[in-house]
Amino acid sequence: MILESVKIKNIRSIKDLEIEFPPTTMLFFGDIGSGKSSVLKAIEFGLFGTLNAANLSGDSLLRRGENTGLVELTFSINGKRYTIKRGLKKIKRKKKGEGIKDITISQGMGSIIEHLDNNIMEETSYAPTDLRNKILNILNYSITRYEKAHKIPLFRYTVYTPQEEVKEILQAKPDERFEILKEVFGIEKYEISLKNVGILNDFLNNKKKEIKIHLDTIGDPESLIPEMEKMIKEQKVKIEKIKVSKKEKEKELEKEELNVDKIQLELIEYSKKLVEIDNYQKIVNESILLKDKNEKSLETLSKEIIDLEKKIKNLPEIKFEADLTEEQLEKKIEKNRKNQSERKEDKAVLDEKLKNIDMLLKEGKCSLCGQEIHEKERFNFELKDTKDKIAHLSKKIQKLTSEISRHETNLKNLRNYTTNQTKRKSLNKLTEEKKKREIELTDLINQLNDKIENNQIQISTTLKNYKIQNFEEFKEFENKLKSKLADQKYFVKTLKTAKSELEKVLYAQKTNLELLERRLSELNDDLNRKKVLKEKLEYIIDLKNWIAEGFQYLIRDIEREIISASARQFNEYFREWFRTLVEEENIEVEIRLDDFEPVITVNGYDSPFRDLSGGEKSALSLAYRLALNKIINERHQEIKTKDLIILDEPTDGFSQEQINKMQDIFEKLNIAQMIIISHERNLDSFVTDIFTFKKENHITKVKKEVF
Repeated sequence: MILESVKIKNIRSIKDLEIEFPPTTMLFFGDIGSGKSSVLKAIEFGLFGTLNAANLSGDSLLRRGENTGLVELTFSINGKRYTIKRGLKKIKRKKKGEGIKDITISQGMGSIIEHLDNNIMEETSYAPTDLRNKILNILNYSITRYEKAHKIPLFRYTVYTPQEEVKEILQAKPDERFEILKEVFGIEKYEISLKNVGILNDFLNNKKKEIKIHLDTIGDPESLIPEMEKMIKEQKVKIEKIKVSKKEKEKELEKEELNVDKIQLELIEYSKKLVEIDNYQKIVNESILLKDKNEKSLETLSKEIIDLEKKIKNLPEIKFEADLTEEQLEKKIEKNRKNQSERKEDKAVLDEKLKNIDMLLKEGKCSLCGQEIHEKERFNFELKDTKDKIAHLSKKIQKLTSEISRHETNLKNLRNYTTNQTKRKSLNKLTEEKKKREIELTDLINQLNDKIENNQIQISTTLKNYKIQNFEEFKEFENKLKSKLADQKYFVKTLKTAKSELEKVLYAQKTNLELLERRLSELNDDLNRKKVLKEKLEYIIDLKNWIAEGFQYLIRDIEREIISASARQFNEYFREWFRTLVEEENIEVEIRLDDFEPVITVNGYDSPFRDLSGGEKSALSLAYRLALNKIINERHQEIKTKDLIILDEPTDGFSQEQINKMQDIFEKLNIAQMIIISHERNLDSFVTDIFTFKKENHITKVKKEVF
């Protein structure tokens, strides 16, 4: 662990202070009472919170007259940075029924900031105890040992030991000193082990009783196993018989299910045939109806043909001149009539003229003018000429009338002939059509006869195949098949029920077998457990005997060996570093190996610590302190605070020569960061940074000196 900075508010003599620590050897210089120790106590409080047994109670830390205090400590471990925030708060409460206020100073919620990559900071809040556990985990200190402790000896004897505590160790009674150092070296756990022998014996006795109870509960499984194996064998034989019966039943069921399928197929096929026969019968019935209808139509048609032939036969034969067409005759008649009309008009004119001439000749004068006729012969000639013309015209008219009559007769005959021929033709055509239809009906009736015959053959063939006489019997056969199928299905259902019952019996027997096998397994397990429990019992008895006879001696041997090895190594460092600081040959020091008592010899005689000079006391205290630090760090390689050491007034009474020799010791310690607290400036020869502490108006002020 390397300290980087600390911010302190209202802790002891400090009002508001911030210090940045370089990773070097530093000197905290100032008069006694200037606040140097306040910074160190703030650091220890920041790490572990209040520690009453370490003079770090809330009352001793919070500045007088203030209600809150704060420490914000930043440090790094293996390049990873952390910032801890801890606070103190004064709480005033009135006591019940009294006006006196009860004042307590307690810790509030704290937090730890983890400095991640890219300047990311992750802050988490904790209750005071949880925050201590988090720090103990980061420093790799025992959480179990120090979670609720009122002092952290591992920190006090590896990082920061106040001067008075070092003297306390040195001047303590051997038993007291040994108890202090046993916890630091981790030797007390062996003492705890010895103290726990009684607990362990009780535990083993209880386990022994417990095992005997278990053995009594288990009983005698080895006597029950053969009988159980016999029962299992008999049960398996019984199951095999049921399996055989079940298999036979399954075969029978499979066979009868095939019969069901066979009957179902037969019924389906029969139903199809029934539908076919029904269809054939329908076709026959429809064909017969259609045949009867067509035969009636044929009969009617034959009569109609006879009637038509009679009508054709009865048509009259009409003769006529066939040299002119009807149109030509009509044109001739029209032309003759026109000529006739013209001749009649001419004749009428001549008749009028004849009348006038005749009258003129009879009366002898003009009827119009009354003038007498003088040319009678001319008029007679005209009369004769007119009569001739009239006679000629009359002949013409008569001839035309005759021709018209003849043509009209021919036209009438032609028309009658045409009508007769059209009627004959129509009757002949109708007769032909009816004869054609007669043929078609005859063919259709023949086809229907064939169709009726073919379908009746199909019906007859199907009935013969089923050996059935008629369609009604065939229909009844379907009901017989359905009844047969129902009976077969019922039989299959009965077989399935029987199979199901066998399966239930088989399942029950298998379940019984499983129970028997489970019971056998339990008996075997009991047998194995009994064997294991017996082995455990034997082991517990052996262990109990060993604990009673050998364990305590082994623990004592281990403890003695650890103490001896630690003491020997401790003694080497202690003597070397004391000899470096004190070169007088008449003074010898060493550690008593059984209790770490420093033994001082002056001029060959034992000398108590109190009789040493101030410089000799400081040298012995520093050598003891540094040797203690070295041994603990070597013993506890896992802890993360071995890069830091804080020395409290290590040079009190030292000469300048001794101070200079300290540098050799510090180089051998090879510690990355060191803080030396002193009220003397004579250490500046080997420190890198100096922080000067002064108190002004009861407030600590700190200034870093610039070289």
